[in-house]
Amino acid sequence: DKGQPLEDDLKYIVNLIDSPGHVDFCSEVSSAARLADGALLVVDAIEGVCVQTHAVVRQALSERVKLCLVINKIDRLIGELKFSPIEAYARLVTIVHDVSNVVS
Repeated sequence: DKGQPLEDDLKYIVNLIDSPGHVDFCSEVSSAARLADGALLVVDAIEGVCVQTHAVVRQALSERVKLCLVINKIDRLIGELKFSPIEAYARLVTIVHDVSNVVS
């Protein structure tokens, strides 16, 4: 069809906005959430879900922002803390459950 764009013709613009999770930057998180369709929720594998994580998730959900959980610093569980694979897995599952509880 001449009226339909081909898949290769479709273009997307992705803007990345780094919004710190620190409590002093709540207004920046709020502003970024209003501009976003989606967000990466980055949670430290060692620190896990913190109080500010709750606030950021609530703000994103109130702005109807779709969240994608990213757990970073996983290597530190094994390299620094000497977790066994089972312990590392259990820690990651705990983080996923904690985020799920905040969302629900």
